[in-house]
Amino acid sequence: MRSGKNILWFAVISAVALQMFCSFALKEGYAATAVDDTVPLIFSCALILFCMQNSRSSVTSVRMFWYLNEAAFVFLLLSHSTWFFYEVIRKTPAPTPLFADGAFFLMPALMLAALAFRPHSESAARDLRFRRLDFAFLLFWWLCFYLYFAVPWLTAVYDFASYNPANNYLVLVELLAVVFALIVLWRRTAGTWRRFYGHACLALAVYAFANFVQGLAMSAGKYYSGAIYDLPIALGGLWLVYAFSTAAELQPAPDPPARESEPQGLWTARLAMAAMLSLPLIAIYGYLRGDTPAAVVEFRLRLIFGAMLFLGTLGFLKLYALDRELQRLVHQTESSYASLKSVQDRLALSQQLAALGRLASGAAHEINNPLTAIYGYSGLLADNPALSPDERRLAQGIQEQVRLAQSAVSSMRETGETRLAVQPNSSGDPSSS
Repeated sequence: MRSGKNILWFAVISAVALQMFCSFALKEGYAATAVDDTVPLIFSCALILFCMQNSRSSVTSVRMFWYLNEAAFVFLLLSHSTWFFYEVIRKTPAPTPLFADGAFFLMPALMLAALAFRPHSESAARDLRFRRLDFAFLLFWWLCFYLYFAVPWLTAVYDFASYNPANNYLVLVELLAVVFALIVLWRRTAGTWRRFYGHACLALAVYAFANFVQGLAMSAGKYYSGAIYDLPIALGGLWLVYAFSTAAELQPAPDPPARESEPQGLWTARLAMAAMLSLPLIAIYGYLRGDTPAAVVEFRLRLIFGAMLFLGTLGFLKLYALDRELQRLVHQTESSYASLKSVQDRLALSQQLAALGRLASGAAHEINNPLTAIYGYSGLLADNPALSPDERRLAQGIQEQVRLAQSAVSSMRETGETRLAVQPNSSGDPSSS
């Protein structure tokens, strides 16, 4: 495992060194393009392999965190593979950047969904069943955002001059959303998780701004594959690979006491609701703009109506799941109330038996004193030589009856002590019925 990790690191560092050399030494051409399209493939594969390795030693929400990041980097690999296929293998420009850019846009969306699982927290796995629907809300909202602002400029009408800035700003906003989420988690954690979030945050910040600058250079006609604009992106990718390569031993930890009572899934539900409510506002904004082509407006309205139908279905599924969960909790509450009532009845009975035991023990003690005196005096009477045989037999009969009475009293006292011993314990449950 260690040798494979070292080989992977050697490949990544060698790729960065090669790209740095080619950016300064090579001019625009096929060689620079081949190097520039190959290096991101190496980064993507390295990130996927590190996520796969990290998921093997993780559990619950941490494993889901690595799975979602792995899926994110698979989309990143698909994006870069598209450019590699057209520019290096076929040696032709890509007919449309939609597939590559769309796959790239899904990468930070999935990373954001992974962070919403809060893998550092042990309590994060408690409410994942309902939060998954909220994650689906948010992920689909990001996709709608991209389809609304960027896609119609290459489908409804072909206007690359409008598409490229829209795509560039959307990717920047999405990456900065991931950076902001990492900052929040970095402030709330400590130890190895804090170090991982910090490195990932800085790496993605570098990557986001470098990618944005590259997009600006592309819009200005100053960019070509292998240009120096690719170096900051490569450095950000290298930093991100380092962050994921050092996270194999991360495991969830207990939440601080101040945060244990916080409704951890509440903020995801609020974001999902805000995402749903924002769709009509976005549609109204796009419709009221007078400089938008009619084909783009129609595409956007159809998209919003379809998205609202889909998100409404997700909302219905969540309400149905919440209703089922509410019914289960009500049934569980009724069962718990019945159990509590039974425990209270047993506790009251135990207290009554304990009181009866104290009464019996005290009564036995009071009765036993005069019986002891009677037994002693009857014994003295039976030893008196002046008594006739019949009188001595009567005295001995008194002794025998006193012994029987003392035996009954002793049994009553033992019963009382037993009742005192079965008083309720500290948990409120009787230790015996």
